[in-house]
Formats: sequence, structure tokens, C-alpha cells
Amino acid sequence: MPDQYQPKYKWRDTWPGENHQDFTGFDGEQSFGRIQLDTLTSSRLGMWKWNITHIPWVRKQIVPHSGWEATSREACRKVEEHYEKLLELHRRTQG
Repeated sequence: MPDQYQPKYKWRDTWPGENHQDFTGFDGEQSFGRIQLDTLTSSRLGMWKWNITHIPWVRKQIVPHSGWEATSREACRKVEEHYEKLLELHRRTQG
């Protein structure tokens, strides 16, 4: 697939052994997001749900913090881009 997004962070199976349909993103030990393949909803079947998970140092949310993408790589991109916006916002408020 040309120009396929290459994740910047480590992604692990949320539930190992569950057919690689649910992944959690990590920055070191800090989890920050999740992507899941929809295998049940007729209107979203085969799409990837992405969302930012609880991050203890986040004091202000940026919306939207979840959504749907056609591929797992694009869902990763959305989560990683959102996470990096949160990191930048956190740096500005700390300094």
C-alpha cells in the first residue's frame, strides 16, 4: 500500500490472542490511545474506532477525542496526532 502511515509509537494487542482487532498505543510506559476493529455494528462494520484513553496529566481535553477510520494505520495516525497535540498543550501550560 503506497504511502501507508508508519506509527511513531509502540502499539500492542490490548487483549493478546483476540485476532489483532484491538490495540493500545504506548509512549514508553504511558498508554494514550486505543484502536478497535468494529465487527458488530452494521453501519461501521470493518471500520476502525480510535480514541484517546485516560492520561493522568491531561487537564484540558481537545475534541474530538475519538472517531472512525477505514484502516488501522489511519486510526493510529489519528490517535498519535491527537496525543502529540495533548503533549504540546501540556508543555505550553507547564512552561
